[in-house]
Amino acid sequence: MKSYISVILSIVFISTIIHSWSLAGLVIPLLLIFFYSLTSEDTSLDQISVTRWISRDKTEEKGELIFIKLNIKNNGKRIPLLEIVDKIPNTCTTNEGSNHWLFELEENEKISLSYAIQCHKRGRYTVGPVILKGSDILRFRTDIKEVQLITSFAVVPSLIKFRNLPIFRENLLPESGNIPSKLYKGRDFDFQGVREYYQNDELRAINWRVTAKFNKLHTNEYAFDQAARIFIIFDHTKSTQRVLEETVMATISTAEFLISHRNKLGFFGIGEFVEEMPAAHGKRQLLRINEYLIDAKGSFPSHKEVFKLRLQKNLLPVLPPSGSQIFFISPLYHRDMLDFLVELIKRGHSITLILPRLESYIEEEKDPSKASKLANTLLLLERKHIMQQVDRLGIAQIHWYPLGPKGQKSIKVRRTK
Repeated sequence: MKSYISVILSIVFISTIIHSWSLAGLVIPLLLIFFYSLTSEDTSLDQISVTRWISRDKTEEKGELIFIKLNIKNNGKRIPLLEIVDKIPNTCTTNEGSNHWLFELEENEKISLSYAIQCHKRGRYTVGPVILKGSDILRFRTDIKEVQLITSFAVVPSLIKFRNLPIFRENLLPESGNIPSKLYKGRDFDFQGVREYYQNDELRAINWRVTAKFNKLHTNEYAFDQAARIFIIFDHTKSTQRVLEETVMATISTAEFLISHRNKLGFFGIGEFVEEMPAAHGKRQLLRINEYLIDAKGSFPSHKEVFKLRLQKNLLPVLPPSGSQIFFISPLYHRDMLDFLVELIKRGHSITLILPRLESYIEEEKDPSKASKLANTLLLLERKHIMQQVDRLGIAQIHWYPLGPKGQKSIKVRRTK
């Protein structure tokens, strides 16, 4: 508006100096346009309603698309220029369409605006608020409104599906009892469903009612409660910060394998506090673990002795006295974690150690400084010394290295037990 008035005043000033009334006459249509815009065009945004639809409230960090639709309705007069911006997180990018529009909105008009975003990092995010900016055609008047329309969604960690993991069932199940199985013995089992009869299935496991219905042999299928003695211990202390994303991926991948094979799974997260998730099976348990991992950050108590005390009081008493199988997921950069691992072995637990590799982080650094190179070298030497002690303990190891030197996915398994 200021620039428009400046043009009018400039024309009046110049026409006065050169005594040109024809030039001054140009001011009249400009003034008419100005007053017409002020009196006839409405820029009020009070009568505009906005709703948002989002395709999903959870997505994986591997880059799945989230589709978003804004529904705009004008319950008032025509708005010559309406600018809309739907705010998205800084770590997300628009993939299809745009979250910024400029158009004319007629009286009582409804319009839908769509776009898609991608998020490549786990966490919790919000879309919104919606910024509306209405103006007349010459932008003499402008009205800005912020609609507090907030939509939340979560980006869960991606996983890599294991083909196999060492599950030592002979350590988990009793050696006597009577259940329909030649491979496993004991009375603790859950009925899971019915499947077709396979050769060598026990006759007493046949479900005769289903067999009669379909005129084909069917067998009852069971899942064993004693698999509840499988636990995951997830280390996300501050020492794991550099490989935290690798550790999170290893944790959710391990949990998915164990739960998909009908094991009951207990979960512990070790950070500033020791968080326990009671043993359970099924998708709900996997969802609980996923929810925990979304928010996992590298953290550590302010005092070292506090950390040791929490492990002794909050974790060890919850575990069975002995004989449990534990998947211990940690890069073992902290000496206290190694000492805790030794304590678990002394108590008679079967340990499978999953080790996120520091090399996967170091290889991603571009032109590291001398100080960074020295720190990495010292860390690798310390890690080598710790791993020599781990080898002497005879623990089954899985070296988690999903991003190899050329970015290829690879997981190196080393059995030492």
